[in-house]
Amino acid sequence: MSESTPLTVRLLTESELATRDPRRLAVIRFGQENLLDPARPTELTLALPPLAADTPVEVWEANEPVAAGCDHDLGYAHTRDALFGWILVDEARFDHDMDQAAEYAYDRVLAFHRAMGFPSLLRIWNYFPHLHDEVDGLDRYQAFCLGRHRALERVPLTEGELPAATAIGTTAPGLVVYFLAGREPGIQIENPRQVSAFHYPRRYGPKSPSFSRATLKPWPGKPHLYISGTASIVGHETLHTDVITQLDEILENLRALIGSAGDPMATLEGNPGALSLLKVYVRHAQDVDAVRSRLQEALGPKAPAIYLRGDICRDDLLVEIEGLHA
Repeated sequence: MSESTPLTVRLLTESELATRDPRRLAVIRFGQENLLDPARPTELTLALPPLAADTPVEVWEANEPVAAGCDHDLGYAHTRDALFGWILVDEARFDHDMDQAAEYAYDRVLAFHRAMGFPSLLRIWNYFPHLHDEVDGLDRYQAFCLGRHRALERVPLTEGELPAATAIGTTAPGLVVYFLAGREPGIQIENPRQVSAFHYPRRYGPKSPSFSRATLKPWPGKPHLYISGTASIVGHETLHTDVITQLDEILENLRALIGSAGDPMATLEGNPGALSLLKVYVRHAQDVDAVRSRLQEALGPKAPAIYLRGDICRDDLLVEIEGLHA
């Protein structure tokens, strides 16, 4: 890593993590439950069951020692240039109303990163269970979008400032939101093959999903690309009904996003396999072998992918991939 690059992402084994490193901004593991401890704010375990026994750990490393702490229910770590933070919301506090839980989580996150002096959200992740359970005519993902939208309106955060994002269904209670913020904004990237999520028709919910397809961040030393969770959607419509054809469509969308990032990502040559990390969310665990085989065929056996069991935002989507070049 260049000395001037504020952070990078690596996949490490548990043995490689045995040596303590004060430059670790975030250490993210995957398992059967959410484990987020304010006493250890740089470490998260998410209730996304890994679909391989040797799934590595996602590690965000800075180029200097980090300062870490907690602010009531929000954990964080930061350097001079970047802030990583998370919140775990117990929905029972809100009578299991996802709308209210999401609004609270985003109110906290949006106030905190600004108060800390990192006004630009670059990337955000959202994880909660039972995405498709319906309450009062809305599924829980739609309710989440409604609560998030209210919080964003109050800031206000405009369409052009929306960060890249992921929303995936987990196997354990609680709404987890974690984020990366910076001193200066990134550049919003949209996919020419897709309608901006902010402009989805109302049939997808009373408030549209609030995110960009990717964020390009021109850090000193090396530009980063943070690609949102990407599914088999063209325009605003889901395409295909089988997992492999959906996967092939996702790869086309990833190639389009890399191309839209322009010259800063020219070294990738439009190849998703050249990214630093691919997180592959698979709805049905029995599909993972076919998904892995096809992805390795398309991108090569050394593609930096981890495979996780997770529900996707629409019930007709079977697989989703997010990407990082960092």
